[in-house]
Amino acid sequence: MTCYDFLVKNYDRKKGHIIYLGHKMSINKLIKNIDDFAISLIKLGFIKGDTLTIYLPNCPQAITAFYACSKIGIIANIVHPLTPLEKLKENLIQTKSKGLLFYDILIRNQKELKDLNQILIKCSITNYVFFRKFFYFIYKIHKTKDIRGTIKFSKLIKHNQKDNDIKTYANKNTIVCTMHSGGTSGCPKIVALQNKAFDELSISLEKMYTRKERGGGSEYGIVSLPLFHAYGLGVSIHTCLTNKYSIILEPNFNPKKIIKLIKKYNVTFFAGVPIMFKKLIENKKFGGKHLQKIRDLWCGGDILNESFVEHFDTILKQYKCPARLLRGYGLTEVCSVCSVNTLENYKKNSCGKAIPNTKIEIWDDENNITKSNTVGEIVVCSPSVMKYYIDDKDGFVVKDNQIWIKTGDLGYLDKDGFLYVLDRKKRSIKINAINIFPAEIENVAKANPNIDEACAVFYHFNEKTYVKLYITLKNKEVNIERLKREVLQDCKKNLLKYAIPKIIEVIDEMPRTNFGKVDYKKLNVI
Repeated sequence: MTCYDFLVKNYDRKKGHIIYLGHKMSINKLIKNIDDFAISLIKLGFIKGDTLTIYLPNCPQAITAFYACSKIGIIANIVHPLTPLEKLKENLIQTKSKGLLFYDILIRNQKELKDLNQILIKCSITNYVFFRKFFYFIYKIHKTKDIRGTIKFSKLIKHNQKDNDIKTYANKNTIVCTMHSGGTSGCPKIVALQNKAFDELSISLEKMYTRKERGGGSEYGIVSLPLFHAYGLGVSIHTCLTNKYSIILEPNFNPKKIIKLIKKYNVTFFAGVPIMFKKLIENKKFGGKHLQKIRDLWCGGDILNESFVEHFDTILKQYKCPARLLRGYGLTEVCSVCSVNTLENYKKNSCGKAIPNTKIEIWDDENNITKSNTVGEIVVCSPSVMKYYIDDKDGFVVKDNQIWIKTGDLGYLDKDGFLYVLDRKKRSIKINAINIFPAEIENVAKANPNIDEACAVFYHFNEKTYVKLYITLKNKEVNIERLKREVLQDCKKNLLKYAIPKIIEVIDEMPRTNFGKVDYKKLNVI
């Protein structure tokens, strides 16, 4: 099946809903919008194998577009909605994108999109939100500049034509989307995932996690993880919808808002990253009887401190919540989750056991399996494995006729098969669960003719992670403060906001390893 087929087969037809900014929409209506949008894409000239770029936050339009692409064999290229336009242009070229789906209020001057050579489809909050619609409309008029030739999303989800006559050739092996990853080496890459990757993930997690007993009315999962993250799309959206959960879409994580939603709806599921859970318990209104509804809390995307887990679980127990904070591990190359703890199988400090139909091993440098409790590289064999990297058809290791992904992470398995993740072998920085790649920051800096070398590292302040950039100079006579301003301006133009250095420091020379490479570990600020 495609992801679309799997959704249509398994969603809750009677009670399934999507909540977005206070507006409630049935999943039956979502399916109708998906069907109509698929027809419109075909009429616009899209054919199987073409790429549509989804440049949107968590919203119904993004979900509609993803499943419509799945239905007719188009590749959904999902990118961060705050990606700078220069980086977006590079992405569109690299993925051979044919169309761009964007939010009107996120692009103030839409004329900047004119030269992208894309079929431009404009989305608006008012497509699905009717309360305060007038105020959104007034805001858009005063804050954005439209461009001729864009197509309104609202017109593409209204059809009288039935889709019975549409011939599609998509199946489980068809590539359904491309997503960004740090690869296995720390260099940014684009991952191509097939329909079956998401469906197999949903099936495995249902076997391992989903509670069979159900409360009255529809159960809800909160989607605060971003759509462009495999963890968000694969777990919070596709797995929830195909296991008969309704979902609440939150474009921005706000702990106060999340707590209100838990109280208002029958929220039983929430998946997040460590910083989200830290922010939740910092809020004075987190504790209360409303926690008794929650049955599943999943945490991944970054390393989680055990003392925090114990503190969080103590609060849950205090209010008689049946759940506990369950740590997991995964990567985009296998459609997010590949190992998780459960209430039945749980060990402190671990990321649980491999999910059903997935194998996890620890290899040494010669690709030999290590003994229990021996540190090595984590490798994964999964039915949710990627098809390939864009512009890099490799990325796999074939061993004993099985495809394995070398994660680039260090860890070990104990005698019972529980996985313990120790460190990231690949050089990338996680900020708000988003991969930040030092090499990209360094390349921007080194484009300045006055800079010889650059090294980006991370540091922590008030439990937040920031980037610090060290540079050495070619020209010792340069005005250092002016140079720092120039580098900062270039970073703002070319990088995500999380990758922009908070501190730029000039040093005489970079520390070196025995092999003559820059020793970035000596520059890390703990």
